[in-house]
Amino acid sequence: MTFSKRLEIAMKESGYTQGSLAKAVGMAQSSVWKLVSGGAQGSRKIVDIAKVLGVRPEWLSDGSEPMRIDGAHPLPVDLALSTESDFYRVDVLDIQASAGPGTFVSTDFIERIRAIEYTNEQAASLFGNRPADTVKLITVRGDSMEGTINPGDDVFVDMAVTQFDGDGIYVFVFGNTLHIKRLQMQGNKLIVISDNQRYRDWHISQSDEDQFFIMAKVLLRQSIDYKRFW
Repeated sequence: MTFSKRLEIAMKESGYTQGSLAKAVGMAQSSVWKLVSGGAQGSRKIVDIAKVLGVRPEWLSDGSEPMRIDGAHPLPVDLALSTESDFYRVDVLDIQASAGPGTFVSTDFIERIRAIEYTNEQAASLFGNRPADTVKLITVRGDSMEGTINPGDDVFVDMAVTQFDGDGIYVFVFGNTLHIKRLQMQGNKLIVISDNQRYRDWHISQSDEDQFFIMAKVLLRQSIDYKRFW
């Protein structure tokens, strides 16, 4: 069981959402998102998180039993992982990334609502060797990427990519808004490009870094067909 799954279980049992946990521990909402979605495999706040959720830090960190000091570690049925090794499970997140002027980031905006299962062979052809914990499915709103990604399309994203790693389409937060745009490095500026030419490009400079956080990189669009970006 992965760190993100243990955290998800502890949050579910303790009644915490991502927003309420972030507030209780004193973390940014985006940092909790990374932990729950598998984009990060640990945190310097692990002891504080464990204390808030009422679990042992050792269990949360590496799975060392028991889960709680009293030894009780019930696992809710709806969070139980499939033990079938022949399936690759992709979580569908309750979030709409904006291909437009941006979606306001609320404090509780990401929850897992369902999952899609693929055979390992299907997953390998779609996602390469990426682990299932890092691949998520989200819905796109807005038309600034129209022609490449249309309003209402679903996109598969790699949550392990939280830094710019070359030209491509990314899901990112800038200020208090969530975007899905093409990013391209030009000199020392990161250019934000909308594939729909009705929208102007804009840029993110080094002075803006404290407002900018990459959440994921887009892998595939799912509409009538798949469109590969890697």
